[in-house]
Amino acid sequence: MQVSESSVKRWCDRGVIPTIRTVGGHRRITLEGLQKFLRETNRSLCHPEVLGLPSLCSCRKTHIPGGNDPDQCVFRAALATGDEETCRKVLLSRVEAGSTRAEAAEDLIADAMHGLGEAWDCKEIDVYQERRACDISLRLIAELRSQIESPPLTAATAVGGAPANDYYQLPTAMVELALREIGWNAINLGSNLPLESFQQAAHDCDAKMVWLSVSSIESPAMFVTEENRLARSLGEHISLFIGGRVIDETMRSKLCYTAWCDNLRQLVELASMDQFAENHITTQDSARR
Repeated sequence: MQVSESSVKRWCDRGVIPTIRTVGGHRRITLEGLQKFLRETNRSLCHPEVLGLPSLCSCRKTHIPGGNDPDQCVFRAALATGDEETCRKVLLSRVEAGSTRAEAAEDLIADAMHGLGEAWDCKEIDVYQERRACDISLRLIAELRSQIESPPLTAATAVGGAPANDYYQLPTAMVELALREIGWNAINLGSNLPLESFQQAAHDCDAKMVWLSVSSIESPAMFVTEENRLARSLGEHISLFIGGRVIDETMRSKLCYTAWCDNLRQLVELASMDQFAENHITTQDSARR
């Protein structure tokens, strides 16, 4: 605690730190009593591992890196501290100010989660804060989705998600939100799905588009092989949209797809074009089809 032995003795004498008497008549500080004292005085131990206690930080960083927009700054800080109501208010005010729901989600949620991920990697926030932020974000996206009217029966269907060993749920949820907002009957299949499941879903749902949101790849070589197989199996009447931060230029050049999307705005622009509405398929290398 970085205090003198006399200070500890004085606290024990005054009962501020609870003690018990040993058989030999000596005073002993209990772990329970010590932890209670630390909580009430907002103190921490210099070497808690000596007592078999976890190393806990008394104050967590809430300044998360990201965009400089005032809304983004407020949203990131609120998400880091678990202030869901503030996050909701900022998000909805963004929509009311004229942004589409997908734009608001990308500007605020995506920005905040990238910053939280960076802060977690640097051990500036705890893992629970990142997980909590993810759950809050998923709820907010679900609320935005619920505000969109159901697509008409004649709407084209799109299915998609994240491939096997990719457990990131937010990117594919935001893709679904963006597509539904422009009139697609978009169905998010979730994360950690084998690529053959996308082919089955496209068949079962009579989909006109399949999207792959790729944030994590276990084996790049295997992913390329399976992605090319999926592209061939979908045929020329089903568009294949791909995006994801984990795919670099080298891997991208080996993939077969209809459209590559760096962000939601680009996705919306491409998905709204007549050529995709009419299902005219193009690929980076037509020889792969």
